[in-house]
Amino acid sequence: MKLLVLGASGATGGWLTRMAVQAGHEVTALVRPGAKFVAPPSVRVVRGDVLDGSTLAAAMDGQDAVACCLGIRRAGKAPWSAFLSPPDLMAGVAGVLVSAMPGAGVRRVVAISAGGVAESITQCSGVIRWMAGAGNVGVAYRDLAEMERQLSASRLDWLAVRPVTLMNGPPTGLAGKVDRYGLFSIVRRSDVAAWMLGALSRPTPFVEQTVLLGTIVGHRE
Repeated sequence: MKLLVLGASGATGGWLTRMAVQAGHEVTALVRPGAKFVAPPSVRVVRGDVLDGSTLAAAMDGQDAVACCLGIRRAGKAPWSAFLSPPDLMAGVAGVLVSAMPGAGVRRVVAISAGGVAESITQCSGVIRWMAGAGNVGVAYRDLAEMERQLSASRLDWLAVRPVTLMNGPPTGLAGKVDRYGLFSIVRRSDVAAWMLGALSRPTPFVEQTVLLGTIVGHRE
C-alpha cells in the first residue's frame, strides 16, 4: 500500500509511520515546515501546509490511502489552554481532503477524531461529558464533529477513529471497539496507530464510519 500520513511528526502519527514502514508499505509523510521530524528510512517527506490544496495534492499523487493523525495543538492539558493551531484546523483539513482526494484517485481515509465527539457523547460518563464541552476542549470537539460531517457528506471511503483518553507507551495489541468512555478509560497511542493501520489495510469498504476505540483486556488483534 502507498500511504500518505498527515501528522507524522506527532506521537500517534510517528507510531503509524514506523509501523507502516515495518509492514512493507510505501509511506509519504506531509509535515509542517517547522515540525521536528526524523523520518524512518525509505519514507518520502514533503514539507508544507496541509491546508494548502496544491501541497496536499502533490503529496497525495500516486497514493492508495490517507492516514490523518492531525489534531489541534494546545499549550497545555487544561480545558482552557490556548490554541497553538487554528481552532478550525480539522474542518479545514477535511475540506481540503474532500476536494483533493477524488482528483488524485484516492478514496480511502482513516482520521483520528475523539471519544465524545458528536453522538458518541452519549457513551461517555458525566465527567467526560463535562470535559468534552469545557473551554477550548469543547471548541476542538466541535471542530472534529465538523470534520466528520464533511467526510460523511463526501463519497470517500472514510473512517473516524474516536479514541478514549490517550496514553504513551509501546503497543500492547489490546485496542478495540468499546461501548463506554469512563473516567479511567485509556488507550495507548501506539495501539491506536496499529489499529488504524489495520483498518487501512482491509480490502473491503468501511461499513461503520466511526468507532469508539479503547483498551480491551484479554483481547488481541
